[in-house]
Amino acid sequence: MPGPKKSLCVFIHFSEKEDIPYYVTVFVNELANYFDEVILSSNPKTLTKIPPISKNVTIQFQDNKGYDFGRFYNTYKTIDPEKYFRIACVNDSNILINSLEHVLNPENISDFDFWGLLDSYEKPWFFKSQDNYHIQSHFLIFNQKAINALEKYFQLVDMAEFLSETNTKLLRRKVICQWEIGISQFMRSEGFKIGYYIDCKELTNLFEIKNDSNISHKLFEELLTYGYPLIKKKVIFNQKRGLGRKGERWKSLVRKYGNSSWDLEQLIDELEQLKNEHQGKTRPGLFHKIILHLQRKLFRSVQIS
Repeated sequence: MPGPKKSLCVFIHFSEKEDIPYYVTVFVNELANYFDEVILSSNPKTLTKIPPISKNVTIQFQDNKGYDFGRFYNTYKTIDPEKYFRIACVNDSNILINSLEHVLNPENISDFDFWGLLDSYEKPWFFKSQDNYHIQSHFLIFNQKAINALEKYFQLVDMAEFLSETNTKLLRRKVICQWEIGISQFMRSEGFKIGYYIDCKELTNLFEIKNDSNISHKLFEELLTYGYPLIKKKVIFNQKRGLGRKGERWKSLVRKYGNSSWDLEQLIDELEQLKNEHQGKTRPGLFHKIILHLQRKLFRSVQIS
């Protein structure tokens, strides 16, 4: 007789550093409170030390083929989906600053086949379909009916072709079209019941911004006041235009809305270091573009004279 079915969370992480960052450890340990098993999928590396993770968390290493979609698919192929009544896919594009207790309350999730934290009407210019409604893919939960349909979706996408894509620009677009938006569109086409924790249209209407805005960027501070426990890394790293001084307030927001029983200062210090390292990598590229622009301008002026 097979045992009772369990819940599984696959957490997708990528880092050029050898060790598992503290913010990832915080996130997976919190997830471990709500799932029977958690798989931390990281890119291949030699760990100099094992992070302090919960007993029901295992670490797997795999190449970053296909980004989040490819990584989830490759992990999924290593398990027996018949053993699970719930499978989640979460990635490290957000920083968890508070408990998931209210978010992952069974009453929020159990009545739905496919569930996530935020829904969205955001549409990239290269997405051709008129219907672009989707659940943001950084936190997805598949309940029983959705799990049963995953294999069908993988076949529709042609995962072998997807995983062989080497052009990073094309791959990113494919991930957005086939995973970020496509998986929600598929679940809707199957007639499954879809749910979410935060209603994006309700907030975009309330704060009078465009309905197709990404509220995790535009309303990240407002989300925290609604009990949303995450901050987008792109906000912390100042990768989103238009944030201005608002985007630099993340430290005070972590201290205000973060879990007081966690080591928030360690979290802040690590994120500040990662932010500085990220900006150190991006600035030379911008500087190089400026130099090229000035050189071209000078060359044109020389030709004219």
